[in-house]
Amino acid sequence: MARGLQEGEIKQELQSGGHLRNVLIITKHVNGIVEHLAYIRPSWRREFLPLRTWGGKEDRTYRDLDRLLMLLRDEFQYDGFIGLYLDGDPTLARYRAIPD
Repeated sequence: MARGLQEGEIKQELQSGGHLRNVLIITKHVNGIVEHLAYIRPSWRREFLPLRTWGGKEDRTYRDLDRLLMLLRDEFQYDGFIGLYLDGDPTLARYRAIPD
């Protein structure tokens, strides 16, 4: 089983009464391009997990932060705090499940 969350799984669990507890977004520079990756802590899992592509093959990143926020707010109906961090931020250490 892939270590992460796929959009379909999230939507299915939300329809079954689950909810998102916390969301973090990590911003990285990859080959001169800014990409954003959401880490989600849902009610049906214990840790923060990255949003993954279909089939769980890789992390699902967004170049457009607005699109990612719309997914979280509108599609997943998350209305809580969303932490936005730069990759390598030392304060991320408090979220032990987030890889360095």
